[in-house]
Amino acid sequence: MKSNLVKYALLICFLLAGFAGISQQAADYQDLKLSDAINLALEQNKKLKIQTVKHSIAALDVADAKNDRLPDVEFHTSYAILSNLNQFENGLTHKATSYEVPREQYDFTLKAEMPIYEGGKLKLEDEQANVALEVEGLKSRQEERKVKLEVITDYLQALNLHRQQKLIFDKMHEDSAVIRQSETLKKNGAVTYNDVLRTKLQLSKHRMTASELEQEIAILEHKVKTLLAIDEEVDLHINTDSLFTETTLIAGMDQMVTEAYNNNETVAIAKKNAESSEIAKKITKTNVLPRITAGGEYGYSYPNFMFFPPEEYLYRFGKVGVNLTMPLSGLFKNKVKVKKANQNVYMAQLQVEDQKDQLRHDVYAAEKRLVEADKKIGIAKEAIDQAKENYRIVRLKYANQLSLITELMDADNANLEAQSEYISLLIDKQLKYYQLGYVLGKL
Repeated sequence: MKSNLVKYALLICFLLAGFAGISQQAADYQDLKLSDAINLALEQNKKLKIQTVKHSIAALDVADAKNDRLPDVEFHTSYAILSNLNQFENGLTHKATSYEVPREQYDFTLKAEMPIYEGGKLKLEDEQANVALEVEGLKSRQEERKVKLEVITDYLQALNLHRQQKLIFDKMHEDSAVIRQSETLKKNGAVTYNDVLRTKLQLSKHRMTASELEQEIAILEHKVKTLLAIDEEVDLHINTDSLFTETTLIAGMDQMVTEAYNNNETVAIAKKNAESSEIAKKITKTNVLPRITAGGEYGYSYPNFMFFPPEEYLYRFGKVGVNLTMPLSGLFKNKVKVKKANQNVYMAQLQVEDQKDQLRHDVYAAEKRLVEADKKIGIAKEAIDQAKENYRIVRLKYANQLSLITELMDADNANLEAQSEYISLLIDKQLKYYQLGYVLGKL
C-alpha cells in the first residue's frame, strides 16, 4: 500500500514539474525580453536556417571537388542476339560470304580511370570550392547580424508604441479632468454646452488613437512571432524594459571606417568573389593544357571476336596504360574564354573598390544620423518645456474664463505632439546607435 502511495506521489510530482515547465515557457513568451528574442531568432529563424543549408551545400561542394581526384570505376555488362556475319570480299556488287556466328553475345567488364595531370585544374577547383565555402560562412554571419538588427528594430518600435500608448492614457485621464471642469463651468453658466462637447470630442480622438496603438502593437508582436518562427497559437508579448544603452560614438571617422573594413562582411565577400574570379581565370587557362590519365579495363566476353570468323568461346581480356589528350581546338577557342575571364576579374576588383566606397559612405551616413538624432533631442526638450508651460497657462486662463476652449484644445494638442515627438526621437537615437554598430560589424 505504501509502495503504491509513493508511486502516485512521484507521478504527481512529475506532472506538476511538467506543467511548471510549460507554464514557465508560456511565461517567457508572455514577457519576452530582447536577449531571449535574439537567442530564439538565431535558433529558429527560417532565413538563418536557409543560409545554414546553403553553407552545408558549399561544404558538400568542397568534398565533391576532392572526389574528382579519385579514380572513376565502372562496371559494364550487356546481352545481345547476333545475326550471321556477312563479309563482302569482292565489294557490294558481288555476293557476300556468310559466316556462322554464335547466336548470343554477352560481356562483363570492369573499367577504371584516374587523372594524373590536368594542368592543375583539379587543385584550382578545390581552391574555388573552399573560397565559395568561406563566402557562405561570411553570408551566414551577415544574415545573423541582419536578423539581430531586425529583432532590435522591432523591439525599439514596440518600446515607442508602448510609450506613446502610456502618453495617450495619461492624456485621456487629463481629458476626463478637463471634461469635469467644463461641466462645472457650464452649470455655473460660465461656458456653453459647446465647450463640453469639444472636450468630449478630444477624449474620443485620444481613445481612437489608443485603439490604433493597440492594434499596431498586436501587429508588431505578430511580426516578431514570424521572425522567431513561433507558432501562431502562442500568445507572445514583448518586454521592452532596459532597452536603452549608452550611445556615445565609438571612435573617430577614420577609425570607424577601418573597423568596418575589418568586421563588416560586405567587403570581405567582395574580396572572396574577386579571389574566385582569379581562380576561374586560371581554370580557363588549363583548357589548352594536355590531360593525362591512367587506367585499365578487364573483363569476360562471349563469343571471341578477336579471331575471324568469331569463335564460340568465352574469353577474358585486360589492358592497362596511360592516355594523353591534347585539346588542339582549345588553342584558338580558349582565347575568347580567357578574355571573358579577364573581364570578370576586372569587374570583381571594381566591385571590391565599390563596396569599400559604399561602406565608407554607410559609416559616414550612420554617424551623421546619430549625431543629428542627438541634436534633435535637445531641441525637442526645449519644445516640451514650452508646450507644457503654454498648456498650463492656457488651462489656467480657461479656468478663469480668460481663454476659449479652442485655445485650450490647441495648446493640449501642441503639448501632446511635443511629448510624442520627444519619445520618438529618444528611441530613434537608440536605433541609429544600433544601425551604426551594424555597419561597423559590431552588432
